[in-house]
Amino acid sequence: MSRSRQLTAIFCVATSLGVAWGLNFFFESLMAPRYPARLAYDPVDHMPPPVDMAAVQRGWPESLNEPEQRVRLIAYLGDMERQGRSQTIVSSAATKPAVLDLGTLLASADPHVGQVKAQVCTSCHDFTRGGPNRIGPNLWGVVGRDVASHPGFSYSQAMSAQPGAWSYQRLFDYLTSPARAVPGNKMSFAGLRSPEDRAAVVRFLGTLGTNPPSLPQPQGSGHEGK
Repeated sequence: MSRSRQLTAIFCVATSLGVAWGLNFFFESLMAPRYPARLAYDPVDHMPPPVDMAAVQRGWPESLNEPEQRVRLIAYLGDMERQGRSQTIVSSAATKPAVLDLGTLLASADPHVGQVKAQVCTSCHDFTRGGPNRIGPNLWGVVGRDVASHPGFSYSQAMSAQPGAWSYQRLFDYLTSPARAVPGNKMSFAGLRSPEDRAAVVRFLGTLGTNPPSLPQPQGSGHEGK
């Protein structure tokens, strides 16, 4: 066989091998085994098995040559992220304070504590029976009294336009922020942020009168409000 024929034969064999290798690589890429993006493990305490992230970083990218290793790492990180979100939600729900109804707050409120808290109001209000109006109206008997009805006091138009009476609930809401409760009224007091403080003050105001309304019953107590 001549040298040219030998070279031709070698070229044909090499070409055939190259084509075969290329086709094999192509079909393996198309038919590559797919692995589910989850970990095949029995979780202990709801946590995936640990992955040595330091070793992964040191050997990157050779440390993840196999598809199974890449899928396991992705699944591990996904599980850790879900666990973090779940723990955050549980923690937030556990630390969120329970919202108590006014009847429950008033039942445990101390009117003497409310009297101390209400000292900040004495610069504008008088609490005694028959006492004078000051910058604000006299507050004796305020619970159950019609809004803007105390004799001799000049109320703002915003307050005069309010219908109804001062109930425990209405006073409790009003003391949260007078400016937001009745926009345009003349009261400059910023309000009491603590529900317990507001309940104590309202409980104290309920003692300033000869016949104040009955306290609202705690919800779920099984009794009807009077």
